[in-house]
Formats: sequence, structure tokens, C-alpha cells
Amino acid sequence: MINTLSSSFISSIVERMSELEVTQKELARRMNVSGPYIHKVLNHDVNISFGTASKLATALGLDFQPVLRIPSPRERPAHQKAQKC
Repeated sequence: MINTLSSSFISSIVERMSELEVTQKELARRMNVSGPYIHKVLNHDVNISFGTASKLATALGLDFQPVLRIPSPRERPAHQKAQKC
């Protein structure tokens, strides 16, 4: 199953590759990884770490900054909402 975050990230990578006319082979060379590995990443066949995500972004001239934030009470799942005593 592909999660939304991963799908969105990979879509951005593929879009950037297209903009720069960078092939999978060239991306692999820039990252010092194999072409088949890049193929697996772009086809959601492997889970990637934040380190790999950062390397993908850097290889394409993008700034990778994962952001974590505390959701508002309305956005929190029911089991995380403050309970009244």
C-alpha cells in the first residue's frame, strides 16, 4: 500500500526529474546508487528513509526539510483528544 506522503514526495521527484530532463540512470549516478534501486524507489517498490529522501532531493537541486507540527484539536484522532475529567 502506498501512503499519501510517500506518493506525494515521489510525484514531486518525478516532476523535478522531468523539468531537469534527468533520467533514472543519471539520478542513480548522482546519488551513487544503482539504476534498479532508483526504479524501485520511483515505482514505490521500496520504502525510503529520510536520508534517502534527502539525497533524492539534493541530487535534483531541491531543499529537503521534513516538517512536523502539532495538529490542532480538531485534526487530532478521537483517542488523542483531551478528555474532560
